[in-house]
Amino acid sequence: MASKKDVTAIDVTRDDQNNICTFGRMHRRAATLNELITKKNKDLENLNDAADEILIADSCKLVYGECFVTADADGDVTDVLEERKSEIEKDLADLEQEKSNLDALMKDLKGKLYAKFGSQI
Repeated sequence: MASKKDVTAIDVTRDDQNNICTFGRMHRRAATLNELITKKNKDLENLNDAADEILIADSCKLVYGECFVTADADGDVTDVLEERKSEIEKDLADLEQEKSNLDALMKDLKGKLYAKFGSQI
């Protein structure tokens, strides 16, 4: 049976409701960031695999827009791959930093909400 404390109704103020809504938005953003981080990690893995395959090939074709361009595997393609990898690594670091900041804010807000509402929330 539930304890008397769990059954007691707690008044929800406008600030409480704003905090609950804010936490919901933060949680949704955190889920989106997790998806983006997973996608960026997959893209980075694909670029690393492509760089490994380039070592074997003499030449390859790059896609620019809707056309294919034949490029030398030694210089042109590796430069493009390294540039793209550095862009993705930078984006990944930014996403992870944002996720870390968001997690800290969510932890603080979650503590406040659980302090007031306990297991009723």
